[in-house]
Amino acid sequence: MKVLNTIHEDYHIHSLNYSDGMNTIDEIVQYAGKIGMKKIAITDHSQATIDKEKFCFKSWRSSLRRRKNVHNEVEVIFGVEWDLLDEEGNCCFDIQWKESEFCILVCHKDIYQWDWKNITQAYINAIHKYHDKIKFIWHIYKKDTSEYLDVEAVAKVLNQYQIPIELNCSNLDTGRDDIEKFKKILPLIEAGVYVNSDAHTFYDFSKRQAGFDFLKEQGYLS
Repeated sequence: MKVLNTIHEDYHIHSLNYSDGMNTIDEIVQYAGKIGMKKIAITDHSQATIDKEKFCFKSWRSSLRRRKNVHNEVEVIFGVEWDLLDEEGNCCFDIQWKESEFCILVCHKDIYQWDWKNITQAYINAIHKYHDKIKFIWHIYKKDTSEYLDVEAVAKVLNQYQIPIELNCSNLDTGRDDIEKFKKILPLIEAGVYVNSDAHTFYDFSKRQAGFDFLKEQGYLS
């Protein structure tokens, strides 16, 4: 099992500009520099969640092409936290009709409105359809969305396309993930794991160390 990022990289962060983060992109970038981050990904929710939750935009997505980090040396990339929509594996992967090359596949309970007993096949269909765009996958061990999930079946198709999974440190901290299910799937994943904060606040960045400590306890880090 490979850990694909270091304590100085975080690839799952939410901003006030586009979804439910508590801080603007500029504030996040400045804080990331202060705590020694080298690379971060701002991965706000897809339009499906934005519309459902009625998030208010502070910026136009088209303006990202003009955005440069003028604060520090942190490398900043932008992605989207996709939403799995249905049993056919269709996904919402845009924000304001703008797609991204850095994509996280998840399934939110209020967005996926189909039979939960078919969630395994829904994930498999989505991975087959979009494997060339998915950077990593999460929610497959989240308590409120994984009751019917066959983790071995999902792991098999993830391995087919060498797609990693995520250790979500915010949920590890709050107990919203089925950690026993995570322990079960982790050794099955050939492509490795990303350790990310899923930060919505500056405080959330501090939870990342617990993720690395957990992997060390499980024997994946020395």
